[in-house]
Amino acid sequence: MKLPGALASIIVFVSLPAATPAHPQASDPVPYALASPPSQFEWGCFGPCACPVLVRSPLTGTFALRQSQVDPLYTYYDVLDVRLQVPDATQPVAITGSGTYRRGGEFALMEQLTLDLSFNGGPLQHFDSGLNPPTAPFPEIHTRASLHGEACHDSVVEVDAKPSSVSGVGDRPQAASLTAAPNPFTGATEIGFVMPRAGTADLGIYDLAGRRVRSLIGHEWLGSGAHTRAWDGQLDGRVAAPPGLYLVRLDTPMKRVTRTVAKVR
Repeated sequence: MKLPGALASIIVFVSLPAATPAHPQASDPVPYALASPPSQFEWGCFGPCACPVLVRSPLTGTFALRQSQVDPLYTYYDVLDVRLQVPDATQPVAITGSGTYRRGGEFALMEQLTLDLSFNGGPLQHFDSGLNPPTAPFPEIHTRASLHGEACHDSVVEVDAKPSSVSGVGDRPQAASLTAAPNPFTGATEIGFVMPRAGTADLGIYDLAGRRVRSLIGHEWLGSGAHTRAWDGQLDGRVAAPPGLYLVRLDTPMKRVTRTVAKVR
């Protein structure tokens, strides 16, 4: 089977950086593996075109995700050592390459995956998911990337991937790992953090006077790796928190980490 276009949907969620930007620092790569299904390669007609999709095949493989930098809005990752495969009746189609991933946003959580991929050693082709709301909680990555935005004749890769190791994505174990996205936020923000090893955790929202105003995790046992919790912008009494600055604090036996979030309204 000859595949003209190319691939790649590998979505990786990473919690958005907190209000204070972190210094750019590359982390150790985290291996990811695709789940097939739902990961698949599609080639044919999309969008306004009337013809059906011509090719739809399972997609398997691996890649590595390495955090490269953060800014007030996004966390950025390098997508390394992409090694994917589309099965074929005679010979599998090998897909190799690399790319970038970012996750974050100003008022809503967004993500974008771009991949430069080679099919069976051919020239690199640029796949882009566009900037869209994520469809899976971090660290799972589930997205679609295409050559032409799925406009008529196109090649599309849908990737559903999860870390294949227990280590967290992004920060080194000893580094601060508490993030929030979006930040600033209006309705809700997603809080991400990494447990270097299993243990009990407390996660809460505090006002600037140090008073705990919302409990998100209360002395709960969590496994090692990446976790996420959402804060809906409400206080413990289920009333809306006033606009302003708040502290997100994570307490574990290993460390205490605090980040600032801004509620706009």
